[in-house]
Amino acid sequence: MTEPIISINDLSVYFNKKKALNNVTMDFYPNEITALIGPSGSGKSTLLRSINRMGDLNPEWTLTGAVSYNGHNVYSPRTDTVELRKQIGMVFQQPNPFPMSIYENVVYGLRINGIKDKAVLDKAVEESLKGASIWEEVKDRLHESALGLSGGQQQRICIARVLATSPKVILLDEPTSALDPISAGKIEETLYNLK
Repeated sequence: MTEPIISINDLSVYFNKKKALNNVTMDFYPNEITALIGPSGSGKSTLLRSINRMGDLNPEWTLTGAVSYNGHNVYSPRTDTVELRKQIGMVFQQPNPFPMSIYENVVYGLRINGIKDKAVLDKAVEESLKGASIWEEVKDRLHESALGLSGGQQQRICIARVLATSPKVILLDEPTSALDPISAGKIEETLYNLK
């Protein structure tokens, strides 16, 4: 049997001592799509943010229990959160392209990691935009602002930005909730192809 890539054990998360998650235990396996379904405010986003330590940025956030990625406790003091987030990418509910060109949005993470070779960056842009099902729509506009795109296109640019860094896990926090059905369908098709 395949080992889980992420294991959550007895996880509880608190905001100002108010419990947002209560003793969650679950495993996530490689090459699978797992959907978390529940009403608004039930803790889905909190769970996702706990996996790659996005809560670290909030001083009111505390937790108990454990989250492991590839058998390592992500909350260990030895965990490098930058390295963790390279392995576990995240796409948020609202599209959040950076105020720069489509090209620069996609290569942003690669540039942060020190990659400067134009051929490598160009290849990553094309492959990531194809992977996010938006290459044909933007291939002639790569140096235009990503902010000029529609909401669905912006979200697919954000997915391409995550894909460019080749994470092992992609967390998606309701990536289609604010989009029209056609854009949502393209993103769902993209996710199925990524699996």
